[in-house]
Amino acid sequence: MAKQYDVLFRLLLIGDSGVGKTCLLCRFTDNEFHSSHISTIGVDFKMKTIEVDGIKVRIQIWDTAGQERYQTITKQYYRRAQGIFLVYDISSERSYQHIMKWVSDVDEYAPEGVQKILIGNKADEEQKRQVGREQGQQLAREYGMDFYETSACTNLNIKESFTRLTELVLQAHKKELEGLRTRANHELALAELEEDEGKPEGLANSSKTCWGSGRETLGLRLYGLRSRIRGATAGESGKGFPPHLGTTTRDFTQLNELQCRFPRRLVVLGFPCNQFGHQENCQNEEILNSLKYVRPGGGFQPTFTLVQKCDVNGQNEHPVFAYLKDKLPYPYDDPFSLMTDPKFIIWSPVRRSDVSWNFEKFLIGPEGEPFRRYSRTFQTINIEPDIKRLLKVAI
Repeated sequence: MAKQYDVLFRLLLIGDSGVGKTCLLCRFTDNEFHSSHISTIGVDFKMKTIEVDGIKVRIQIWDTAGQERYQTITKQYYRRAQGIFLVYDISSERSYQHIMKWVSDVDEYAPEGVQKILIGNKADEEQKRQVGREQGQQLAREYGMDFYETSACTNLNIKESFTRLTELVLQAHKKELEGLRTRANHELALAELEEDEGKPEGLANSSKTCWGSGRETLGLRLYGLRSRIRGATAGESGKGFPPHLGTTTRDFTQLNELQCRFPRRLVVLGFPCNQFGHQENCQNEEILNSLKYVRPGGGFQPTFTLVQKCDVNGQNEHPVFAYLKDKLPYPYDDPFSLMTDPKFIIWSPVRRSDVSWNFEKFLIGPEGEPFRRYSRTFQTINIEPDIKRLLKVAI
């Protein structure tokens, strides 16, 4: 896959829930603003390429959930960030006071030398202001950060703040730039699958869905020191399959088990989907409780990352699945695996390569290449030999 950039950086948005992190992300990457958003569940991300000092920089921007219950999920992303935005809402003194807590988390979990910028968001809400601009500037000085007041609504300082953090990261890694260019070839995130030049035209822009924590498809992603292996599966959360396909508890348990067996080098990504018997009809914010109390139940908590709900088949299929299905059109263990019952086919158009039911799984190799697709009946835990094989290659 030809690279259209020189270097890949990871930026992180952190701060209290409701301060507008998702709005900042969508304004910068898509130039869109929506006055209402479902709270981020876990972690989402988008990507954008910009040019700084003649260097084409691909920025992978992670949008983290601010709620306390997602902290275990989101903190794992600190350690791989080169730049971090700490965001508060100028109309919420509470969110401003909590910046000290977020700085403490950065100091504990982020790598040494990570670049930081303080953001006072919602600058358009002047009549509701509770935090003065001078307070933001003073706090930024105390922590040695640049400071911007921004508004995703009016597009105030959005490009400027993202460009500035990218500049700071470039400056911090100036001596390592060539090394970073090399590393970018190996440390591709799963989102880069959207960039493949062989996709149908316009596919990369067909989805505005961010990655977060839901359960549409469950994915496996393996991390190496210089490379990583990834994967994805299709699943639902708490509703379970029809009786003849009742593997929900087994698959979720085995996904947790795989994550525990490879705690540092495997990341399981779960995408919730409501296209299979309308089983995932929860709202995004309800999914974790559905898993905890309904099915699997018994207080179940995923050790892997969940993302926002999306479509895996049909006109609005997520670009990642369009790419994966194009490269792996059928499961290797069951080439004739198809959804043939018309009452369950609720998407259009229907294709031979469609995901046929929950818990189909995709494993992606160290260079971002799809490696193998597994049918819904293939036991999740039995992917382990392939994981070990790819990890051995990645070392």
